[in-house]
Amino acid sequence: MLIIAELEPARKKEKLERYVKNLAANVDAIDIPEVPMGRPVASASVIAAHFKAIYGDVEFIPHIRVIDLNRVGLLSLLAGLHVAEIKEAVLLRGDDPVEGGKVEDVNVEEAARLAKIRLRDKRPRLGAMLSMRYPFEKIEERMKADLEFFMVLRGLYDYDKLARASRVARRLGKKLYAYVIIGSSRNIDMLRSMLGGQPVYRIEDVERVVERLSPLVDGVILSSPGDMEAIVEAAQRLSRKF
Repeated sequence: MLIIAELEPARKKEKLERYVKNLAANVDAIDIPEVPMGRPVASASVIAAHFKAIYGDVEFIPHIRVIDLNRVGLLSLLAGLHVAEIKEAVLLRGDDPVEGGKVEDVNVEEAARLAKIRLRDKRPRLGAMLSMRYPFEKIEERMKADLEFFMVLRGLYDYDKLARASRVARRLGKKLYAYVIIGSSRNIDMLRSMLGGQPVYRIEDVERVVERLSPLVDGVILSSPGDMEAIVEAAQRLSRKF
């Protein structure tokens, strides 16, 4: 059962260093989104490579937006992450960029297939998002793509559906990491209005939620947009128990 913490990308090095230091002792991996809301910030892949060189025992999982890359750019980036010893990366389309145009070269499934053919094992393991909101047939279809793990959204939206997805993942040899979105007094109202019904849990509920998820997934991703301190506290709680 892996404990993964989400690190919001930022342009201030000192801010990133402080949170990575506080997280590193209590998590197995740190997940880094890329260009949230289509607005440019520090590159998730560069941040991941930088901190991997410092914290070798912690894994870093950068997100990669296919909407920003053509095939050459994608393959070069994945090969570079392999050299930097980044073991996993997440492919996603991404929100439309607020500046510049979209690249419509490959979608997520095509990008994963291209990387598998062209780079073979000289690349990170590749994952993608998987929402339990969709019909199970769509979920199962995505799980059969050339992807090796999935980050599960709305994990407890339908527990029976998650259990079915877990059985399919095990049969296919793929891993599931479920998001646990945490709300504090600083951001819970914002998150509930922004996330359109996606479950938001208070810090004191995180252990119970993770216990319920643990039989069905290989790890959890602690996320709290706008409040990194909530993630640090939740990671400390979980590290004592899992």
